[in-house]
Amino acid sequence: MSGLQLNIFARLKLIKLTVAVGLLISILTSYNLWAGQRWLPPSPFIKDLYLAPPYDYILFITQIILLLILLFTTRVRPVIVMILMLNIFMVLLDQNRLQPWFFIYNSILVVLFFYNWRIDNVNHYYSYFIVLQLLFSAVYVFSGLQKMNSGFMQETFPWFIKPLSSIFSERQMLALNKTAFMVPWLEVIIGVFLLIKPLRFIGIPMLIILHLLIFFLMGPFGKNYNSVIWSWNIVMVVIGLLLFSGKTTERYFSIAHLFAVPVFYVVIVFFWIMPFTNLFNKWETYLSFSLYSGNTHNATIELNEKAMEKLPFYIRHYVKNESGKNILYPKWWCMGELNVPLYPEKRVFERVANHVVNLTTSHPEDVKLVYIEKQKIFAKQP
Repeated sequence: MSGLQLNIFARLKLIKLTVAVGLLISILTSYNLWAGQRWLPPSPFIKDLYLAPPYDYILFITQIILLLILLFTTRVRPVIVMILMLNIFMVLLDQNRLQPWFFIYNSILVVLFFYNWRIDNVNHYYSYFIVLQLLFSAVYVFSGLQKMNSGFMQETFPWFIKPLSSIFSERQMLALNKTAFMVPWLEVIIGVFLLIKPLRFIGIPMLIILHLLIFFLMGPFGKNYNSVIWSWNIVMVVIGLLLFSGKTTERYFSIAHLFAVPVFYVVIVFFWIMPFTNLFNKWETYLSFSLYSGNTHNATIELNEKAMEKLPFYIRHYVKNESGKNILYPKWWCMGELNVPLYPEKRVFERVANHVVNLTTSHPEDVKLVYIEKQKIFAKQP
């Protein structure tokens, strides 16, 4: 098979549609994250920046309307800039909205915004197409690098493939668990092979198999967990095919023109350089594509009996008694209430801990935050 036979302009239009649909589905799936009453506190980037319900529904509904307009409009750039401005404001209101899928979708929209949607200059629109290829490949390279840690090998991967226990025997599952070391390298290989034309015939099937496996294991027939990313896995396959499958009819592209596109440098910085610095814990974890890596910043909140008694019954669902201690897990709380993982940075954990102090009218010594920094992948461990 020769793959997709579409010109680049048609591919860019389909990518725009795919991102709009993907973003729309993911936002609707995690609607508690965007509007309405909730127990988990928002974590604004700017202190005291807050929009109370029901006024936050105005932003939520506006967001949905703009994404629907983007599906059909021919005036792409004005709609994209409105979506981006609204999404930036919504992230400023709550950092937990800056999920990896949300960051990737909006970054693609940033690239498409700079494109003028004309087809009179092949060097112009081909440059933006290559920028999107660089953006897309980086996700797999760094997702793989982030998984090169003992937490993924020993805990996350066995947990991830547990649904297969209904198919394989216990002995076979033990053998499958030992293949964990291959997964990080396979993801890195996918990202690299997609950028090398002669090797794409290997990279594309690997990409499809990877996401179909994730969908099966995490979806309704597997763990039935984190439903927000179910559609994201399908969207990534579609975008991957649009960016890398088959041949295009364009010729005479000059690579030198790529360096005249400002957004090229933006993608290099935020999708290649900054994620690399996260391997040494110098950048945001979720913006470095640490996707089920078993290695993100984590924290628990210890409550004494006095604080525990004042904790609302709903939140007690996320508390476990371990070795005589009442341990509240913020990540479980966020997943259970908002259907997304908590944004794993220390400032967000501190915000949750302070909220628990205020909620229980306790003294700070009654509620203790235990913060655990992620492992530095390629740095020497003490």
